[in-house]
Parts: sequence; C-alpha cells; structure tokens
Amino acid sequence: MIQALVAGLTIGIGSGAAPGPLMGLAITTTMRSGLAAGMRIAIAPLFSDAIIIGLSLTLVAQLPNVGIQILGVIGAIVVAFFGVETLLSARKALPPMSADEVIHRKHLDRYPVLLQGALINLLNPAPWIFWVTAGSTLLVNFWRENPASAVGFLITFYLMLIGVKVVLVVALAATRHRMSTKTYRSILVGSGVLLLVAAVILLATHVL
Repeated sequence: MIQALVAGLTIGIGSGAAPGPLMGLAITTTMRSGLAAGMRIAIAPLFSDAIIIGLSLTLVAQLPNVGIQILGVIGAIVVAFFGVETLLSARKALPPMSADEVIHRKHLDRYPVLLQGALINLLNPAPWIFWVTAGSTLLVNFWRENPASAVGFLITFYLMLIGVKVVLVVALAATRHRMSTKTYRSILVGSGVLLLVAAVILLATHVL
C-alpha cells in the first residue's frame, strides 16, 4: 500500500505541474475568463481519463504476465523521458502569459469550458502513452497485490494531479502576470525531479 501511495504521490504531482496542452489551456482560460473557468479546465482529467484508463486496462488485461512486466519497464522509461523533458524545458521556460497575450482558441470556444478541457486531454498523446504503459501496468500489479493498493494509487494520483493544477490556477488568478520566471522554472524543475523519482519506483515495481 505504501508503495502505491508513493507512486500516486510522485507521478501525480510531477504530472500535474508539468507543462502540456491541458495546463496551457488552464492557464490561458484563467487569464481570459477568470478562476472559475480555469478550475473547470483543471478538473477535466477526472472525466476524460475514465475513457483512457478503461481502454488501456482492456488492452493490458489481455497480456501475459511477462508482457505486463515488459510494458511496465517501457512505462518507467516513458515517465523518465517526461521527467527529463520537463527538466530541459525548465531552463528556458517563461512564466504564464498575461491576459492581454492570451491566444483566442476559436475552434474550442464553441464548447463548454469543461468539455474543452476533456477534448484537449483526449487528443493529447501523453495521457494515452502513460496509461497504456506505466499507469495500467501499475494498476494491474497493485490490484493483484491488494485491491486497496490499486484504489489508493488511483485516488492519490488524481488528488495530486488535479490538486496541483488547481493550486497553480488559483495562484495565477491571484497574481495574474506577476509570477516570476525563477518561481515558474523552479516548479518545473521540481516536477521533473518527481517524475524521475517515479520512474525509479516504476522500474523497481516491475523488475525487483
């Protein structure tokens, strides 16, 4: 159970703070339309990820044990790649833009804000890659060990993933464009480090 909670904690926080299409949409929506709209974008994975997780588990459930183990190792490499990518991007990353610089997404504005977030998340390959490799294999392994561990991992992961996005959206709504470059880059560095820690945990789960 402890390993499941630590995995959910590290991956959730690291993924929640990492830059990506959903975070970008949450930032621009907050700047343009305010805190409430940004919060709806931040919680979108709670709805869209159900589809991704369901399809991923259906696929992984068909694999033999050795296949799940190999896929889990690939998942660890994927998470490590996300971590390294986040660390590299932190070197030149600029803090979130101000409301005046927000790009208007006309092709999304026809939809409700929550649906915009769900669509962006579904069209982003990163959640699919994570859940087909690391996420689903972790869930399967934790479930076989103890169903409570699988549930604990899932709850902890989404509490951290959504919680970090909500905190960032609230901070942006309060400060607008006043977040310093140093602070923003520090957040990304922390995210990258946590993802690397999570990759080690994943590797240990499937190899040891």
